Amino acid sequence: MPEDPREHLVRIVRLVFARRLTDASGGNISLRDGDRVYMSPAHAGSKQQWQIEPADVVALDLKGNVVQGPDRRTREWQIHLGIYRALERAGGIIHGQAGYLMAFVAAGRPIPPVLEHTQKFGTIGVTRPAKAHSAELARLVVEALEPQKEALEKHGIATLVPQHGIVVVGRDLDDAFDTLERIETNAQAYLLGCLFGNPPLHG
Repeated sequence: MPEDPREHLVRIVRLVFARRLTDASGGNISLRDGDRVYMSPAHAGSKQQWQIEPADVVALDLKGNVVQGPDRRTREWQIHLGIYRALERAGGIIHGQAGYLMAFVAAGRPIPPVLEHTQKFGTIGVTRPAKAHSAELARLVVEALEPQKEALEKHGIATLVPQHGIVVVGRDLDDAFDTLERIETNAQAYLLGCLFGNPPLHG
């Protein structure tokens, strides 16, 4: 019997926090199953320390209407739905705030690939800035991801959002999780490599 999408989401949500791929202050996670989008609820980090249950999961249709669960949609729901509408292959999205990559987010600088297992992603670029939780930010995130549409057929894609975090899109939620962890490891390797006095080449 296939796993309930809500149970799958909860399992990945807990892993994302346990692996320090986001923090208690924010982030949001979703998956698409047919014409429904299952999403982590608002304040999952600050109020529940990411220990959510399937009953907490918010299910929306692609128009943004709540069709199952509590009306606790994350403030970034517009980003998630915008991506699912624009990128047919998108099956899972993680907006995270992992520690090492947040150094690049704070500086507004792209992350060059310096490890073999991140070469396929290329340089992780930076979205143009806009007000957090706004429709304009959702539009700009989609605009940054759309040129990577073809790459999404083979692997996850991502963009940094200045002073905000990273948005990772996968063919499914497992793909998004794998992509985010690789990018965070790559960011760590880059920054710690700078301590050797011979930093990796910029992408």
